[in-house]
Amino acid sequence: MKFEVTDEPRLFAESVRAAIGEWEPPREPELGVWQDDRDDALAARLAAAGWTELWARGDLLGPAVAGGLELGRAAAPVSVIDEATLGAPLAVDGRARHGIGAPSLAVPLRRGGLALAAPSSEARPEATLDGSGTVRVDVGVVGELESVAAAACWHAWTAATLGYVAGLAGQALALAVEHARTREQFGSPLAVLPAVQSRLADAALGVDALTLLAWACTTDVRSLPAPELLWAGGACCEVTASAHQVHGAIGFALETGLHRFYRRARALHAWTTAVCMATR
Repeated sequence: MKFEVTDEPRLFAESVRAAIGEWEPPREPELGVWQDDRDDALAARLAAAGWTELWARGDLLGPAVAGGLELGRAAAPVSVIDEATLGAPLAVDGRARHGIGAPSLAVPLRRGGLALAAPSSEARPEATLDGSGTVRVDVGVVGELESVAAAACWHAWTAATLGYVAGLAGQALALAVEHARTREQFGSPLAVLPAVQSRLADAALGVDALTLLAWACTTDVRSLPAPELLWAGGACCEVTASAHQVHGAIGFALETGLHRFYRRARALHAWTTAVCMATR
C-alpha cells in the first residue's frame, strides 16, 4: 500500500522515533504478577519532542496518528497515550491503567463526556498480561470537562490510539515476514509456501486497513470515541495471531519479542471496547 504522508506528520514521526530510541519494554512476563511498564524517562523524551503539545488544535491530529504509529511499533507504554490526550490515566468500570500514585483519573462518561476524577480509595494492583499496571480503584467525580474540551480530548485519544494499534499490528507483521524469509523448512524458506503467503497476505491487508483507518480519523472527526475502535482492536488481534501462526511454536519464545505485541493487542481490544461502551 502506498499512502502519502505530508511533511509535518512525517517529520514529527521522525522526532518520536528518535525519542523512543533503543527503548524496549521488559521481555520477561511474570504471569499472575502485577506489572507496570510505565517509563518516566521515555515520557520525558517524548514531551521534549512535542508529544504532549498536540492536543489543543484539531488540525494536529495528523501528527497524533504519526506519533501513535511509532509508539505502537515500539509497544510503548499506553500511559503516554492516555496522559497526553486525556490529561490523566484512563479509568473504566473501576479499573485504571498505569494508575498507581495518580492524583486524578480520566473517566469516560455517557454521550462522549469526560471527567477528571479523584481516586476515593487506595489503588489495588491487579495482575494482567500486558504490563499496563492495571489497578482497581473507586473514584469520585470532581469535575466534568465542558463538551468542547471533552470532544477535543477524545478526538486526540482516538487518533493516537488508532495509530498505536496500526503500529502494533504492523510491527508484528514485520517480525512474521522476517521469520518467514529466514526460517527454512523442507529445503526452502517458509515464505515460498502458499499457506504462509496467504496468511501473511491477509495480515498485510489488515495492517493496511488499520493504517488507512487511523489516517481517515484525522478528517472524519467525531465527538465520541469512534466505533471503528471496536473493529480496529479485533483486527489487530487477528494480525498478531497470524504472526504467531507463521512463527509456529517459536513465536512463544521470549527471544522473538512477538509475545509483547500479542499481549498488548488483546489488552487494547478490551480497553477500547470498554471505552466505547462507556461513552455510548
